[in-house]
Amino acid sequence: MALTNGKMTETAFIIFTLDHQPYALPVDCVKTVIRAVQLTELPDAPELMTGILNMGGVFIPVMNIRKQFGLPEKPTDIRDRIIIADISGYTIAFMADAVKTVAVLETRPVSRAANIYPGMEQFLSGVSACNGVTVLIYDAASLFSETMLQRAAEAVEEIDASL
Repeated sequence: MALTNGKMTETAFIIFTLDHQPYALPVDCVKTVIRAVQLTELPDAPELMTGILNMGGVFIPVMNIRKQFGLPEKPTDIRDRIIIADISGYTIAFMADAVKTVAVLETRPVSRAANIYPGMEQFLSGVSACNGVTVLIYDAASLFSETMLQRAAEAVEEIDASL
């Protein structure tokens, strides 16, 4: 089900954390989750692109979701996870501190979270709770701009062409 007319609805989400705050993305846009691995850095990568991930010969741009959300940088830990997702027609990846679960959540309108998390509402499609903890639900289409996704895809194409 989808969020309609400001009413609560239920949808399946993957719940991940950054700095102990739970976030959620619709499960239908998530392709897979893997353990953190070393990424290949690109010297001329777009601003929010951390590097590329080689998945069996397919290069995937890894975006810096921490920077996008205004969170402090942290070194990669072996317990981190990489979430690979389809966002606005592009396959991208991003790091999460942990992936907690997949859950069906009741979604409430964003307006309830805007006062608590100012500046984040541009990325939110709703807010919910899981096990008594507030979960911010992200609109996959607004995580990264179309321009940023296009630039990341072009950087990956340049790598493919040079091989």
